[in-house]
Amino acid sequence: MNLETRDDFLWLLSDEAAPVLKQVQNAFADRVNVVRIAKSLRKLTTPTRGALVMEQAQLRKKAAQKFTRANRMFFTRRGLEQASGQRLAEYKASRFQSIEKVADVCCGIGGDLLSLARREQAGNSEALTARTIGVEIDELTCLFARKNLDAYSLGPDLTDVRQIDFSDFDLSKLDGIHIDPDRRVQERTVHGSRFLPSLPDVFQRLSSDCTAAIKVAPATPQAGYFPPNVQREWIGDNRECKQQILWVGPKTEKPGHRTATHIGKQGEVSQISVLESASLPEVTVGNKIMRYLYEPHAIVLAAQLNNVIGDRYGLVRFSADVVYLTGDEDVEDPLLAQFEVLAVLPLNLRKTQVFLNRLEVGEIEVKKRGIDDVTASQFKRLKLEGKQRATVLLTRLGRSRIAVIAKRRGNQLVNPEPPSGLLIVDESDT
Repeated sequence: MNLETRDDFLWLLSDEAAPVLKQVQNAFADRVNVVRIAKSLRKLTTPTRGALVMEQAQLRKKAAQKFTRANRMFFTRRGLEQASGQRLAEYKASRFQSIEKVADVCCGIGGDLLSLARREQAGNSEALTARTIGVEIDELTCLFARKNLDAYSLGPDLTDVRQIDFSDFDLSKLDGIHIDPDRRVQERTVHGSRFLPSLPDVFQRLSSDCTAAIKVAPATPQAGYFPPNVQREWIGDNRECKQQILWVGPKTEKPGHRTATHIGKQGEVSQISVLESASLPEVTVGNKIMRYLYEPHAIVLAAQLNNVIGDRYGLVRFSADVVYLTGDEDVEDPLLAQFEVLAVLPLNLRKTQVFLNRLEVGEIEVKKRGIDDVTASQFKRLKLEGKQRATVLLTRLGRSRIAVIAKRRGNQLVNPEPPSGLLIVDESDT
């Protein structure tokens, strides 16, 4: 912590600052002009403390997407960005449910620590459990983590946060550990040997009877220093891949597997997994687009399991170098985004605009695979009139560049049928 601002941060965490922070939060909620808020703060506190209050109110508003009690918590910008959201943290904590002594190392502002401390009953956000330890080297971040535990009524009798370096922390008495190494020591990196602590150091210090979940970048590759039977799990929600977890130790759920796990809005889990040593299904290329087009979720692509999920549902690719899948069966799975195909057109702005106008489409979602950004941006600027919404998928079919006009699952068109039936690309037009 910067010694020049230490007293100001301690004030921010104090009871004295609480009413000032609440006043500013209410002003933001009422959409009061920022300049007016800043002027009112000058009458209440110093410029430095006023700036801290403004920043904290803005961070709490942003953090509401991740935490149910964000309006009582404390954040740094970096800490909020790196913190696991509550749903993903609760899923990981459920994997430690039967493990007694657990530490969250490099715990940051406590995103995972909060859920680990309530891991006794998976899915019950109010369940309490035995003592859990948070470990963090930065003084300010430790203070914030402790305040965030208080926001969830997780006092020192249940949890503790210790300011200590990983290299000095005794792991010998732990049954489980969650660790989030710093991936921005000098610049952002996906290579575990450059993390702090580095992955080789982490693996070396883990005992054989300790179960560990190591949070790494989604793009972190497998390396020769990984222990045997490590499970690599990519976790996401909505349409994003949020993190990759390396699971090692006796409680690893699927040793030696690659796994893609989607967490739904109510905590429901959808998953696909395969042994690293297993032979993956061959790529099946159908060379045509059928009634439905499917885009594998980002976690499926990150785990390189798109062929596996295609094989599960009997879907095929229509181009060998494009990850989209297609089929005539209506498949509903959070790991696949479904688009009902209305037309397959040449990659032509004018023809696409004419067809969309005939469908009375006024708003489009543009997606692309195998098409350059410049072309995609041109389609995004199409001038359309109407009340319908559709998706335009720019991609390739064989040697042809095409625009697939489709309806995303859940997007109801008033007139879902194209005026003259399904239009198929004519390669002479491309």
